[in-house]
Amino acid sequence: MDITKETTRETIEIIGMTCTGCARTLENEMRKFAGIEFSVNFSERSITVAYPVADYKREDFEKAIESHGYKIKGKVY
Repeated sequence: MDITKETTRETIEIIGMTCTGCARTLENEMRKFAGIEFSVNFSERSITVAYPVADYKREDFEKAIESHGYKIKGKVY
């Protein structure tokens, strides 16, 4: 990650991540985003992501997660 850019760190809680295969799927999805750092936590059903605010917004990651059939905790569907 480019340390000269302003970054933010957020944790996204995920509904439907029920196995390590699910976590692996989301890890692979997050790797598609250049310039971020992330950690998938299967036991807490969450992803923590640090990203440059000039390049991404939280919704980008939420859409990527939802594209695999998962839901975001606290989001109204």
